[in-house]
Amino acid sequence: MITMKKILYSILILSLFCLPNISKAEVQIGVLDSDVNLEIYPENPQPYENVTITLTSYATDMNKAMIEWRSGNKLILSGYGKTSYSFRTLGPNTSTSFEVTIVPSEIGGKITKNFTINPSEVDLLWESIDGYTPPFYKGKSLTSREGVIKVVAIPNTNAIKSGKGDISYMWKNGDKASTGASGYNKDSYVFANSVLNLSEKVTVGASSVDGAYSAVKEIEIPMYQPKIIFYKKSPTEGVLYSNAINENTLFPEDEITITAVPYFLPIKGNESIFNYNWSINGDDIATPSKKTELTIRPASRGGYADISIIFENLSKTFQRITGKLRLTL
Repeated sequence: MITMKKILYSILILSLFCLPNISKAEVQIGVLDSDVNLEIYPENPQPYENVTITLTSYATDMNKAMIEWRSGNKLILSGYGKTSYSFRTLGPNTSTSFEVTIVPSEIGGKITKNFTINPSEVDLLWESIDGYTPPFYKGKSLTSREGVIKVVAIPNTNAIKSGKGDISYMWKNGDKASTGASGYNKDSYVFANSVLNLSEKVTVGASSVDGAYSAVKEIEIPMYQPKIIFYKKSPTEGVLYSNAINENTLFPEDEITITAVPYFLPIKGNESIFNYNWSINGDDIATPSKKTELTIRPASRGGYADISIIFENLSKTFQRITGKLRLTL
């Protein structure tokens, strides 16, 4: 029995000495191209914007690697641990190509990264769809609470301007993606302002189908308080929009017609669902046949007429404004 144990022990020792001698170089796996990553900040550079490119890896110590950066045929950066490079992009439709060569400190061949940065931008324009402005108003209607807003994306690239590009859009309202409004050639986004929001943050990501164009833009759309402005209506010239009626305006005429104009109120196309409540010197009066116009015939002279009108949408919380005017009779 003892002899058998000695034999087995001798065989085990012999086996250990007979194992092949594997060197470190034979078991070491070289660093692969996929082990080195490129990080570009910002991710979607715009024209004339500062950009930083950074090399990262979990497979090798990049600080010990020899790294060369080339743009075109020009060597722009070289040395150990040169893991980042910053530059300023050129104008729209002008790309910048890079070739980065990395020689890791470990045994293995060099790694080459080729990539191109195409600075792209997209403009966002917004308008209030239902906000009211009078005829001949030179500006656009501002947005107000619970109004409907339209945002349009305009990519800035020659391919798109010439009609040769196909763009897919991804819209976000705040932090929430609007999947129903997103998709191929959906370059506009229409939505209603939330009751809780004093402003709306809208973001769009625009990218071409071929991948040559990619841009992101964000805008903050403020909400404005609608305002009622009064104008005189002439029997011959109509509403005199060029001259608003100021407080304590003197009217010597025997009959005066004034018009109340609700600037930026979301009333356009919804006039029938609004209430129009007029009052003179604190007393409510019957709503005129032309709901935004009031004709006054002073019974005496030397006093004042305090006129007030309320525009109110009973189905909406914030669609209510009051206009007040004092006339000197």
